[in-house]
Amino acid sequence: MDPDSLKERARLRSLTDEELMLEVQRGSNVSFDILVDRYKVRLLNYLFRLIGDRDEAEEIAQEAFVKAFIHSGKYKTIAKFSTWLYTIATNLVRNRIRAKSRAPQFLHLWDRGKDGSTESKPIDLVDPGKEPDEEINDLELSMIINQAIQRIPAKYRMSFVLREINQLSYEEIAAVTGLKLGTVRSRINRARNYFRKIVEPLLERGIDF
Repeated sequence: MDPDSLKERARLRSLTDEELMLEVQRGSNVSFDILVDRYKVRLLNYLFRLIGDRDEAEEIAQEAFVKAFIHSGKYKTIAKFSTWLYTIATNLVRNRIRAKSRAPQFLHLWDRGKDGSTESKPIDLVDPGKEPDEEINDLELSMIINQAIQRIPAKYRMSFVLREINQLSYEEIAAVTGLKLGTVRSRINRARNYFRKIVEPLLERGIDF
């Protein structure tokens, strides 16, 4: 890559998400690549915690990015890019649920292996700088948190994940889900109560959170 290209990429990386989207609208594919790099892990984790199937989560994440790119011309900077992207992904999940025409049993942590056994497939990336014992503890903690999240009623889970895992504001969650702000706050509070009741027995058994 020539020096000018490197300099331009460095300039683009210094821009905000919203500024990058303006560059995308001007025809910069590199700008969108940078946005994908920024959000691919977060979006994948969000979708995995909603639907519990890694392959399907990856499919939806890819579809969400494709839709975001194709419809980039419709994006307006009055909304945060993250809110816009999560809205696209959330709507894709809802569409899949409707297509299956069944109760929302799409939220499961465990994938069934070829031998019929169930194995956890946490998506969170392992920090290569950590010691093996630390990695094991982090993996166990991630699995415990994921299991607890899956046991939160589906009605409250989406808002909870957007708030506690993806750290969106209440206003952003309302924009993503289409719920009223008061409803968002209520559902998150209820989800927190469910989560607390689920993890308390684990705390009593000596698992350190």
